[in-house]
Amino acid sequence: MRTTLRLAASAVHPLRPSLSLPTLRCIKPIHHTNTLRTITGIHHGPTTPSRATATRTTKSQCFSTCQLSGLRRRIPRDQDGSSIYEFATPSPTKPNLTSRDTKLTCAYFDKDGTLLSEHKQLTKSKIAEQFELRHRDLRDIDLRSESVTRILIRPATILLQFFDLCMIIQADEALLVNLHDSQNGNEGASSGSSSSSSTTAMYSDFERRMSAKETADLPELPYELRAVEAALVAVLSIIREELVQAKQDAEESARKLNLESGFAAVGLDLLFEHSRQLGKIEQKARLVRDTIRGVLDTDEDLAAMYLSDRKAGRVHEIYDHQEAEYMLEAYHTAADALVESASAAMDVMRKKENTFRSSLDVQRNQIMFLEAKVAIHTLGVAAGTLIAGLFGMNLINYFEDAPYAFPIMTGACVVISSLFSMKGMRSIWRIQKLKGIQGQMIPSRHRRT
Repeated sequence: MRTTLRLAASAVHPLRPSLSLPTLRCIKPIHHTNTLRTITGIHHGPTTPSRATATRTTKSQCFSTCQLSGLRRRIPRDQDGSSIYEFATPSPTKPNLTSRDTKLTCAYFDKDGTLLSEHKQLTKSKIAEQFELRHRDLRDIDLRSESVTRILIRPATILLQFFDLCMIIQADEALLVNLHDSQNGNEGASSGSSSSSSTTAMYSDFERRMSAKETADLPELPYELRAVEAALVAVLSIIREELVQAKQDAEESARKLNLESGFAAVGLDLLFEHSRQLGKIEQKARLVRDTIRGVLDTDEDLAAMYLSDRKAGRVHEIYDHQEAEYMLEAYHTAADALVESASAAMDVMRKKENTFRSSLDVQRNQIMFLEAKVAIHTLGVAAGTLIAGLFGMNLINYFEDAPYAFPIMTGACVVISSLFSMKGMRSIWRIQKLKGIQGQMIPSRHRRT
């Protein structure tokens, strides 16, 4: 084996400027000619018994042609013709970056709610290590989505994520993940999403809410519950602002709808777009409400939200969670009110849209009936003029000298045109009457149901 490797290295020596010796890699001895040709691309003659005997007798070296990087060299192999060594170029190594190594821009708050670091760069691994979380808990914290809402309660940490607002809370510190600095730079800030406004609201409002005192004669909530409350207030306030703005835009579009204008279809599309925006807001409020409801339905999670008491050694019983329950119920009611308000606004806009569409349908039907009437009268006139055209061919018809030929033919043309028109109009009246009966029957069916 050493002899073969030394011979192969000596054959590669003239190629040293373009191929260094470490690129020689011994795969394994190959004993099958077809496999050798398929895998390595090294070609040699057929190993017949006579040739093998001649090789053993003369003990001469046999050479094979090797094609490597466009170069052809003759590389010696063992005298028994059994071992071949393949040359391979080492592939460049690339750094294996995972999602755990991606740095996120975070804002760090201390136990008093003071912003200590606004642009702290942390990876998911560092966050998991510092806040005692598992990596699966942080899997979606860098996900920009309008359908991600969750409240995870762990023994020492509470993780809240509502859309792009993500906050990690402990008994004496909080971390706000700013996704818009860590993802897409200025692009995320210019997208105009509601969650970016929520994150901005948290920057300016968190410290004020954490330092505010209770106005009533009530015990102060622990740090973690006040932080959760601040996050819920930021999310719901932004959803409320979006709802008010969307309702105003939808009502303004509904007032501008006019059948007489030439832009009725454009106004209807704009109203539909505002209705769709109201639907998105309703869905977001519904997600927040359902997320809060999921925590309220679990007594273990409510009792585990008291991180400060757990840290001090006072673990709450399953039934001891009155303050946390009252707080979450209040914001669950607020989210439910937003859902109902958005649903009511959508119903009003949908009714206006349906009414306007019905008016457009009536107007379209009137235009269609008018076109049908014009076509029927045109057909009647064409039937009358057909007879007049027959007499206009300058052929002998023996009516030229008749004194009453002109009034007779004129009256006949008028009568024929009138008959065609009356027949067509009767059909149209019948269709209109049938549509009127159907229009009266449909509301009565709705009243019965």
